[in-house]
Formats: sequence, structure tokens, C-alpha cells
Amino acid sequence: MSLESFGEQLRRAREAKQMSLGEVADATRISLKFLQAIEAGKFSILPQAYIRAFIREYARAVDLDPEKTIQQYDMANQEIRATAEEWVSRSRNAALRQTKERTREIASLPVFSQRSVTIFAVLVVAAVAVVYLLNVGSDSSQQDDVSEIAFDKVIRESEAATVRTESGRALPTFEARDDSLRLEITTIDSVWLAITIDNTRRGEYLFAPQRKRTWVGKEQFQISIGNAGAASFKLNGVELGMLGNRGVVARNVLITRSGVQKTQQ
Repeated sequence: MSLESFGEQLRRAREAKQMSLGEVADATRISLKFLQAIEAGKFSILPQAYIRAFIREYARAVDLDPEKTIQQYDMANQEIRATAEEWVSRSRNAALRQTKERTREIASLPVFSQRSVTIFAVLVVAAVAVVYLLNVGSDSSQQDDVSEIAFDKVIRESEAATVRTESGRALPTFEARDDSLRLEITTIDSVWLAITIDNTRRGEYLFAPQRKRTWVGKEQFQISIGNAGAASFKLNGVELGMLGNRGVVARNVLITRSGVQKTQQ
């Protein structure tokens, strides 16, 4: 099974439940663009830890067995990886064979001309470069996570983006006052988070490890967070701790002036 077929299988399960993608997004608090990517089999946009958490949430929303669905994803992912490794191996061997053949041809010439020496040197350098690039590609295909640079770029774009309503209208900002609630997050590992402030303003974020951010509200914050044990919170400087365990998605956590009111996992 390919990753595209796996995504198609999830889409068919959703349609069998007569659910729209928007309804799945509401049920899971996962962004539409991420759900669309999952159904399209495009799993390279997030680190594997996030993809697996999102797949579990998606599976629950459409009444599939989350662990069985994860196993199917792992099998599809392994097939892609094996195919990539086989291609890299064949390409590397072909490049080496071609270089050896050309080397033998040049060596068999009666006299080494200056031009022959130059061609030989170029071929050797080219062969080394090809093998190096193929090795780099092979190493990259074995990594479960998107590279840190690429992920940080996604995070910066996500954090810098203006939060908008479904109609595209920019949401109003809230001016902090002395009686405001200030909620601060500090991440230990990669974290996805959706937050609704005072039932009016909503944001969705991807944080890398060792990041901090503060939100200001009047009455309450409602939070859904992936990898809940990888981030801690403070409310007006008072430690609230973590909202769940690592690898767990905590949904609809209500935080008011009194602290954490409820957690649904």
C-alpha cells in the first residue's frame, strides 16, 4: 500500500460516515490543510510524531481503530522507504560501474594525452560527487522527521501569520489590562496547539522545542494540544504544569482564572 492509497482509505472511511472534512477538523481541532495533506498522502509537511498523533485523531473521528490505522501507515511508509533505498543503491552501483568502464577505456590508450588526463580527473570527481549525493539522499530517506531547518521555517510562518476567521477577516487584537489573564506556554519538544480565547479569538500554532509564547484574555482559554506532555503552562505567572502525557492529544482543556477546569483526552 502506498501513502497515497493509505490517505485514500482514510478519505473513504470519512465519506462512509457522511462527514465533511470540516466536520473532522471541528472534531479533532486539526487544521483543514493538514487533514487535506493526510488524505492526499502528503505526509512530509510535519515531523512523524505529529503525523502519527493526527492520524490517531482522524481515525477516532471516523470510527476507525487508531492503533490499527497507525500500523497501516507504518507499513505504507516502510514500503516507500524500501523503494527509495533500492533506487539509491542501484543508482550508486550504476555510477560506479560507469566510472570504472571509462577509467579502463582511458587507461587502455597507448599514450596518456593531456586531454585524457583531464577527462580522467573530471570523471573521478564526478563519480565521487554522485556517490556522495546518493548517500546523502539515502540518509535523508531514512529519517522520520522533516529537517530542523524546514520545520523551523514552517513554525516561523505559522507564528507570524495573522489569525483569521473562516471568512478571511482578520480577528481583533485584545489590549492587555491589569486584570487580564496571561497564559504562557514553554515547550520541551515539538508541539501543535489550537487555542480559543474568550470564545472569540482562535489561533493554531506549531512550536519547536524550547519556545515560549504568551496569550492575553479576559475570562478563559480553551486549548487542544498534541503531544500534551511536551509543554508546560503558566497562568499569570503561576505554574499550571502539563496538560497530559507525551504523545497524548488533550482536547478542549478549559483554563480560567481558577486554573485548569477540565481535560478531555
